[in-house]
Amino acid sequence: MKRRDAIKVAAIGSLGIVSSASYSCISGENKSELNKTEMKKYTNEYFYDNGVLNPEKALNAYKELMAFYHVPFDEFLEKNIFITDFGLGDFANVGMAGVFWHNSKEFAYFAHEIYLLPGQMIVEHKHLKTDNPAKMETWHVRGGSIFNFGEGETTDNNPKTPESQKDFITVSNVNELKLNGLQTLGKLEAPHFMMAGEQGAVVSEYANFHDGSALRFTNPDVSFTDILGNV
Repeated sequence: MKRRDAIKVAAIGSLGIVSSASYSCISGENKSELNKTEMKKYTNEYFYDNGVLNPEKALNAYKELMAFYHVPFDEFLEKNIFITDFGLGDFANVGMAGVFWHNSKEFAYFAHEIYLLPGQMIVEHKHLKTDNPAKMETWHVRGGSIFNFGEGETTDNNPKTPESQKDFITVSNVNELKLNGLQTLGKLEAPHFMMAGEQGAVVSEYANFHDGSALRFTNPDVSFTDILGNV
């Protein structure tokens, strides 16, 4: 089984290495992002061709994000990065890219990177106990910012969430996390989600084993498909 096929399990979670590096794999268009002070905000019209999410356009947008935050797009990422719009057709507002650095059932640890375009939301979800323990996770912002939504009293002045998800959000306690901000899930099996700030986000996730079969989405229409992997 190819490694890409092996990691096509639903991933919710985060980037760890932020450094100067060679960007030889980034196109000339993307290299211009290195000198910009703001991330470009795309619309759905840009990403979809006849209703189908364009893999090249989506990947290039994340390459721009990585260049903006000085994240090397190396051979490992090229082979293992995944991108999804959760099958909802609203990628400019609801979607993600990510990579599993490591996911060990035997030793019960998981390292994951999340990449979010400006204002992009990961759909609300939770991780249940199966034959594996329920997943506990901590998020660490390595670039940009996120709004972390979870259980608890509704906070004031919450950011506006994508219209397409208004009927599928059950949590409204929000923490804004900026560079090096850390937050841990409040309790096991609790619903949660994150949404990037205006400049997008690069987020590292630290957790125990990620069991794709334990993942539950609030929105019943969600379908986790990696557009880069022909799943």
